[in-house]
Amino acid sequence: MPSIESAHADVQSAVAEAVQWANAGEARTLWEYETRAWALMLALGRALVVLFLARQMSRPRAVRYEYAGGRWELAESRTTTLATRFGRVNFTRRVGRRRTRGSSRRAKADLPIDRDLGLCGGFSPRVVMGIARLCAQMSFANARATWLDIYEWAPAPRAVMRMVDAAGGVARQFIEELPAPEDDGEVLVLQVDAGGAPMVSHAEFERRRKPKRKGQRSREDRREERAANPKPRRTKGKKSKNAKQAFTAVLYTLRRGADGQLDGPVNKRVISTFESHEALFIWLDREARKRGYGEKRTLFLADGSEHIWRLQQRFFPAAEACLDWFHLAEYLWKAGRSFHREGSAALRGWVKQQKQRLREAKIDAVLDELRERLAAIPRTGPGNKGRRERLAQVLGYIENHRTRMPYAKFIADGLDIGSGAVEGAIRNVVRVRLDGPGARWGLKRAEHVLHLRCILVSRLWDRFSEHIEMRDALALAPEPEPAEPHTVRSAA
Repeated sequence: MPSIESAHADVQSAVAEAVQWANAGEARTLWEYETRAWALMLALGRALVVLFLARQMSRPRAVRYEYAGGRWELAESRTTTLATRFGRVNFTRRVGRRRTRGSSRRAKADLPIDRDLGLCGGFSPRVVMGIARLCAQMSFANARATWLDIYEWAPAPRAVMRMVDAAGGVARQFIEELPAPEDDGEVLVLQVDAGGAPMVSHAEFERRRKPKRKGQRSREDRREERAANPKPRRTKGKKSKNAKQAFTAVLYTLRRGADGQLDGPVNKRVISTFESHEALFIWLDREARKRGYGEKRTLFLADGSEHIWRLQQRFFPAAEACLDWFHLAEYLWKAGRSFHREGSAALRGWVKQQKQRLREAKIDAVLDELRERLAAIPRTGPGNKGRRERLAQVLGYIENHRTRMPYAKFIADGLDIGSGAVEGAIRNVVRVRLDGPGARWGLKRAEHVLHLRCILVSRLWDRFSEHIEMRDALALAPEPEPAEPHTVRSAA
């Protein structure tokens, strides 16, 4: 490690070089100027980091210390590379050693200075959190490319996975420990849905683990072999996507303004997990109680999944249940196409009439209309069986959910009747990031990215970074977590 005087001289030299270059009178394009100026700023940043480390190393430090229930002693020095935003610098510090009495084995090493500085396995915390944030927004390869374009260096691909594993591994704990917002509204809204992300199957995982061999056959030979042995068409339940559902919930409140109207959403937060619907509801129950469930008026919106509604009755029986308006509208269009031509004015008029009836709490009128239409379709004849089945399905759907259609009351109170918030969360949290072309995830890392994405979409990343800064340094594992495959069970 250079002395403070030497490091200080390097800083002055970097500043002088930047000033001298900026004052040069030669003709340059702005592209050239920005490129060189940024390189000089990065060099100055590295020099400042070295000076900072030199000053930290010069501080008095006890040779003997206690840590993790043991007694340690500073021994030999170790020089490694420390990766910062400005680039890599060499870092020399003394290593702590603890020997077991009577043992000839080399004692385990400890790096107390790294711990005091909050270093993360050879990376600065800003690097780890910066990479994790990029990986929550884009593919790992694009995250590395973006970092390289900005800082002119990038961590190795496996290091990127280690950073995501470390940051994602504490993301859910951060979300669960968040206190309720102080400026919440009077009405609590809960919305639940799910969206699939492609997972690596067990068969594909085993294929990836096999050693790769260079192909010995020509492209023509391989093409002829594929033509001679075509793959059978995948049937229902055996699709290539191999999706695992990400069970997602959105919580927010509505606040009454000076005009008496409810405004929102206020303090919208997203939670999501690949575990199960029940695991999501257990988590959602804790979050909802923090936000005032049991004391505030609570709305629960979802689509027609019977499993969701069973869990709603179990975890949120006091909430006012409401079937998603737009989901119901799709069923009305489906019913209308059973007796009106697709795209016709008659179809649009019929659907509009049924929507108006539902808004006015005239559910019986809608059901009577559907029963009359069903009775009017002959049991025999071309296409009549399918039309009757579709109409009967819609009729049964509305009958099953009629107690979850308080649209007239909700509209009068200025409340939401659509689950657009959770639909948007599924799109932004799951599909945009995890359902990319050719993506195949392992369950653990997908869960990490999912939680990081929830923090990002909930606009909590700055608080998450502060949480990481105040806690002990993130522990980067020596190797990335192995991929955990998942295979969708085939439909019976």
